[in-house]
Amino acid sequence: MKSITLSVLFALSSTAALPALAQSSTGLTQTSASTQQYSDAQLDSVLAPIALYPDTLLTHILIAATYPLDVVAADRWRQSNKHLTPQQVDNVLANVSWDPSVKALASFTDLLNTMANDLQWLQQLGDNVLIDQSRVLDRVQVLRQHAHNTGNLVTNDYIEVETERRHTREVIYIEPRQREVVYVPYYDPHIVYGHWWHTTSPVRWRHQVSYHHHSNVFWSPSIHLSTAFFFGSVHWHNRHVVIHREPVRRYYRGSPRKRVVSKDYRRWEHNTVHRRARYSNPVVHSAPSRFEKAGVARAKHLSNKQGTINRKPSIEHALKRNQSHVRSEKPQRNNTLKQLKRDNAKSVAPVKAPKRFANRGDEIQRLPKRHVNRQHIEKTSPQNRSIARESTKPMRIERANNKPKRIERASNNRPVKREKSNRQVSRVERSVSRGNSDKH
Repeated sequence: MKSITLSVLFALSSTAALPALAQSSTGLTQTSASTQQYSDAQLDSVLAPIALYPDTLLTHILIAATYPLDVVAADRWRQSNKHLTPQQVDNVLANVSWDPSVKALASFTDLLNTMANDLQWLQQLGDNVLIDQSRVLDRVQVLRQHAHNTGNLVTNDYIEVETERRHTREVIYIEPRQREVVYVPYYDPHIVYGHWWHTTSPVRWRHQVSYHHHSNVFWSPSIHLSTAFFFGSVHWHNRHVVIHREPVRRYYRGSPRKRVVSKDYRRWEHNTVHRRARYSNPVVHSAPSRFEKAGVARAKHLSNKQGTINRKPSIEHALKRNQSHVRSEKPQRNNTLKQLKRDNAKSVAPVKAPKRFANRGDEIQRLPKRHVNRQHIEKTSPQNRSIARESTKPMRIERANNKPKRIERASNNRPVKREKSNRQVSRVERSVSRGNSDKH
């Protein structure tokens, strides 16, 4: 009887423990599923349009994806300032509080617009970078290896491809052909990578019609950049992103492998304070001690400011929520210009005349010329024609300067015509007197 009772008690205890074990196992599977939410197929699909980018440009995209609100704000600003050159963009954004990688991407208008318009892709890429950076870089090398095997990833006029084998791992470096000029490639992943090996279709980005086609890839126009753009790269052997400690002053012409191992570069770390959007559940489960505290601090800040903490974790909602904050950070340039115009309008002095016209107030103003018809005056005027002719002559104005007056031809006041008539009369009298003397 004791053995039977012991067997019954043992059976009951085992059956009672089964639900507890089932619950613990389901809890472990849920935790692992939430942590490993993105599969290799999903990650390869997200990385497909950017895996063949130059290493520096790829670095900026990976970092910028962790700050989605900065990407959206930079795209909105860039769409309204397309006329600015990359040098002008750098000067304008020097004092803006965006992440340096986001400001580096502001010169790539089409690329930045594509990233901002696909918020789901942007969030998935940023989540994978925050969860496991080395895994993301591993999958980039896998995609590059597929493109290299199909012959679509080779050195050409736009990029320079360098391969290196270390132990059992092969690393493919991609750098611009000219260090100060960058071309952005656009391609079809089904063609460039060969036969796509996942059931999930890869992401494909559209390009402009004017882009140049070369070896199954469409290349954007050249973008001339300054040395400050090349502050980031990838340490492929250690599988992490590195950034330069200080602003880059000159172009590096050597091997990309030697550049990242120097002491001038350090490992990049995500800034949780700068991010103004909530982290997704997979990111929080990957490092609760880091990202959960940042989310709580952000929620407390919003609760103190707006009185509520129940917010959606989506990027769209976070963008709407932070519009007022972004507007307050914008420079008050327009208001300053308006205030300056108002102040200048109040303190405007009367316009002074130029110096050459300053001392002409006392001079006699010249009368405008009048074109007079003489024949009309002679017919209509009741005066004598000779008087009318003399009246039509313009009057002479004597100037103040000491010029000699006009000299009269006649010495006395009598007119010249009367003197001529007297001479003729004397000649006639002489001729008459001579004729009388001849008759006598």
